[in-house]
Amino acid sequence: MANAVSGVAVSEECVRAFQEMRAGRAHRFVVYKMDDAVQRVVVDKVGGRDAGFDDLTAALPTADCRYAVYDLDFTVGDATAKGADGEAPRSKIFFISWSPASAEVKSKMIYASSNEGFKKELDGTQIDVQATDPSELTLDILKDHAT
Repeated sequence: MANAVSGVAVSEECVRAFQEMRAGRAHRFVVYKMDDAVQRVVVDKVGGRDAGFDDLTAALPTADCRYAVYDLDFTVGDATAKGADGEAPRSKIFFISWSPASAEVKSKMIYASSNEGFKKELDGTQIDVQATDPSELTLDILKDHAT
């Protein structure tokens, strides 16, 4: 499906990888990029369930934009939880717009204009995060948004 604003299409593999993560819990994260012709969004990298947050940040280029989804597992205090420590497990799926300051202006514009249309294709993301610098994309920041 083509994005009405930017004209960039979303490949079916993008939605399939997201559904495998969301419903099947097959992946920890998926990183997406524009193809070389800037005609459609494609899957760039996939992190297995055993991948950590550091693996996601390492998969993001320092000088180009990307989209990513990340499945964060965490616990919250809950008096009704069955665990002895009173914490209940939770999970949230983040949609991340990565647009580093060092990226080309054209790339930033294409990613920004395609952002909403692409996000709509990934039905089930819960929290949006926009980051332009590694300091804006940390595990602590995600946990703060999740709880």
